[in-house]
This record gives sequence, C-alpha cells and structure tokens, in this order.
Amino acid sequence: MFDEWKSGVEVLHYFDNFPTAAVVPRARRLREYLAKRIARGEIFKNDDITLVGHSTGGLDIRLLLSDLYKLQDQNELILVDGMEVDPEELIHSIHRVVFLSVPQWGTNIADWVKAQWLWPHAIIEELRAMVAGSQLSPLERVESIILGGTASITRAPVYRAVQDALDEANENNGEQSPFRKAEAQEAASELALYLQHMATDFGAIYDLTSCPPRSRERTDHTSKSPAHYSRRDRDLELQQLREKYDIEFRSYVTIGKCPFRFDPGRPVPTWKLANLSTYPVADMDPELWAGTDCMYRACYRACAGGPFDPPKESREKAKSLRPKSTIQIWDNDGIVNTLSMFWPLGKHVLVHADHMDIVGQFEPLKADPGHGRANRTYDLLKSDSGFDRDVFDGIWNDIFAFALGRSDAHRTFAAAAGRG
Repeated sequence: MFDEWKSGVEVLHYFDNFPTAAVVPRARRLREYLAKRIARGEIFKNDDITLVGHSTGGLDIRLLLSDLYKLQDQNELILVDGMEVDPEELIHSIHRVVFLSVPQWGTNIADWVKAQWLWPHAIIEELRAMVAGSQLSPLERVESIILGGTASITRAPVYRAVQDALDEANENNGEQSPFRKAEAQEAASELALYLQHMATDFGAIYDLTSCPPRSRERTDHTSKSPAHYSRRDRDLELQQLREKYDIEFRSYVTIGKCPFRFDPGRPVPTWKLANLSTYPVADMDPELWAGTDCMYRACYRACAGGPFDPPKESREKAKSLRPKSTIQIWDNDGIVNTLSMFWPLGKHVLVHADHMDIVGQFEPLKADPGHGRANRTYDLLKSDSGFDRDVFDGIWNDIFAFALGRSDAHRTFAAAAGRG
C-alpha cells in the first residue's frame, strides 16, 4: 500500500541541510536548493510541490515562505548558478506543507543543552579527534562524558549508531577491496565535515530555545527564529500565509511514553545538575521505565522541565483533537515538547511516538554486508512508544495521500495505524 501511494508522486527530493546551523542559513540553503531545481528545469511552472519538514526543518520551511514573500514584495530575484529565478514562480508551486514533530514555539531541551554547553562541545571534539586520528574503536571517553558520567550508554542504540558511523569510516572494517577503501574515505570525510559543522555552528540550539536568547549570546544578531516570533510577527506571518499563499498544512504531533511519575496539571522542575532532587532517578518508577533506555529517559527529563509555556493557540489546537487527549505541559517526544508542535493552521494528527520514530529510526535493520557497519537504521530513542512498521507505513501513506490532494488521507492513516 505504501508503494501504491508513492507511485502517484512523480519525484521525491531529499534535502540534507546543515545539521546544527541557525535557521536563517538553513532556510536560505533550502531556498537556493529549490531555486536550482527550477533553474535546471527539474521543477516546472505548474508543478505541485509538498514540503515535508521534520523538527528544525519545519522552522526552515516557515522562514523560507516568509523570505519568499519579502523577495516578491521587493521585486527581487533569486540568483543561483548564474541564473535568475522569480520567487513568485516558487511561491505558486508550493501547495502543501507537512510538519513532523516541529518545535513551533521552541523546546525545553534546547534551553537545557545551552546551559550544559561544555558537555556537547566536549563530545563533538572527542569524536572529531577520533576521526582525525583514525581512533575508530570503542567510545569509552565519549561514553564517560555523556550525561556527566551519571550513566553508561553502552547498550543504548544511539551508541551503536555512533560506533557504526566510525566503523564505516574505517577501511579495515568490512570487505577488503579498492571500492571499500574509497567508500571508507568518503564516509570519513563526510563524518569529519558533519562534525566540523557542529563544532563551528551550533546556532540551532539558540534558535530552538523556549525563550529568545539575549542578543549578547548570539554572534549573529540578525538571526531570527520563527520559534521566537513576537505576537506581531506571528500575526503577520499567518496573515501572509492566509492571504498570499494557497497552502494547505498538516502537522503530525508526536507524544512519547512518559517514563516518570509527574503530577498532572503541574509543571516539572528544570533538571539542574547541581540539584540532585531534579535528577531523573528522583522520579524513578520501574514500571514506567520498563522498555526505555537511559538516553531516552535523560532526554525526556531534560525536555519535561523548563521555561516552555505554550501559547493560547497551541492549547486550543490540542483541545480540538479528536478523539480528545489531555496533553500535559511536560509531555514530549524526547526532544520536543508536544504542545509546541501545534501550528495555528491546518489539521493535526496525534501520533504516539518518540522524536525519531516518525522518520524511520524505530527499529534496527541490518546493513548490507561488506560496508563496515552493522545496521542502517536504529531505535535511536528507545522509548517503548508502541510505534511499529504498520504505524510508520500508515503515517507515510497518509503523507503521500495528502501530497496528492486525496480527501481520504487521514482515514488512510487511522485505518493503518489504529489511532485517531
């Protein structure tokens, strides 16, 4: 059935953006990517484009749409590859937008990571040293840094994913051949570039915080994340989308299993490393923890408490779900607060999943032999959410049906996934 829906879509483009850059350069890169497809004749004037953005990618799309409107209003053209592209041509091609687990209003975990910046920085630098020095074996040093040494992640799937990436970049792993050697060199250079991006530009953390960062915290004061729009800016954005664009929106809202016993209706204290009473073990409940790993529990706890305060629009959208589901302020998918995913426009679909389930990282699948790595997908956040292959296929059938303008799109997902 998945292939049946997919067959109605003429072309699928996968766009790989900067991993941790601020939203402004990411949105510009997305704009240039789409403009190049038009300039090269890969996107035609009457084509029907659906943009699908996961996590920060959804903010990239929002800023892209705002920037296109500004360019059109100022009669400016997009210059790519020595050619000029009219932004109006791109605007009229975008008919639908899909948001997957997007932090429309920011997320607590970004505030938490910003406060603990030394640890992520140390992990990145340790991995860069491993790649540069060909130290592609066990990650004990990285293991001891993560979570401040409070827990080992040896059995966490994310550890195996990192180890696999290093193994793939080691030409001594896998089938020994000239092809494998070249493949390993390519993997090593791509991994080194990825880590360099992360080491030199972590602007996404500032752009995803629940509270706008102070100007002195930013090196680029002109950057402005859609997650931090003022009321006036948000109203202007929505007005432009309603009046200037003919776009239909669909948001997939993910809610993960809560491994802690929090009080309904009450906020959760921020996880402060200097305060042991706020540590994940303080709310430990073995029954709720069952089936989860320490990485998911740590991420969930960091995201549960913090400054995030959902706006009225988000709360109202959440209450309008059918069937109704009470979503707490501390509910999240391990990375993004669930109430932050509600966008004022379009329909919303609530999915019981963690942040990585919905993009296919919900089960380990073996890699092809001989390429140096053990798996090609993982259960990156082991959340025990109940998400499985049937739910995944149901969601993506739904997305393809929506992209094709099928009126029965949501019913397709409900039938396949068994959820409302």
